[in-house]
Amino acid sequence: MTKTRIMIVDDHEVVRLGLRTAFEAEPDLVVVGEASNGAEALAKVAVLDPQLILMDVRMEKMDGIETCREIKNRYPDVHILMLTSYTDEDAVIASILAGASGYLLKHLSRAELLRSIRRAAVGQTLIDADATKRAMERMIQMPGSELTEREREVLALIARGYTNKQIAEALTVTEKTARNHVSHILEKLGLSRRSEAAVYAVEHKLVPPKEQQKDENS
Repeated sequence: MTKTRIMIVDDHEVVRLGLRTAFEAEPDLVVVGEASNGAEALAKVAVLDPQLILMDVRMEKMDGIETCREIKNRYPDVHILMLTSYTDEDAVIASILAGASGYLLKHLSRAELLRSIRRAAVGQTLIDADATKRAMERMIQMPGSELTEREREVLALIARGYTNKQIAEALTVTEKTARNHVSHILEKLGLSRRSEAAVYAVEHKLVPPKEQQKDENS
């Protein structure tokens, strides 16, 4: 029998032990390794070659959402189930965007956990339908949700005062491409000037906090 290879990522040892114990008696499941934070998990994936990862949402050094995104970028065939102690719509949204296969509460029963593991292992999505609906509705209403990821990067650079030439250099694209991105951003946001786009980005917190702090200190 082919066993589903599972990796457990959680910063609490007792949680990792409990999950490992839950799988030990299952003939079709095997825990191939553990990690106590996202950075450690990212380093171990290539070596452990898991098919499915159980990932805690909140961890130090590198949280579960960021780790999920990085792993899915590098290993798109790996299925990831996010684990959390309580429902958080922001985390549900982030999980969906990061490519997670599901979002599970830690207090679910062993039977529910095993059922979820087996469903996720064959590619099924396990994020609760109602939670997904609410999350998607919020995503539609989120400022800047109409922008692509690259356009959001450009918007952040506009907010930092970058010219089209500087944006092109920062993103390794042509100046014409940078100019087109700026035009698309203004059109999508219903704005006419890049200064308005800069204000919009700051007011709606579309500029990463580290970037804002860097600018304030420069």
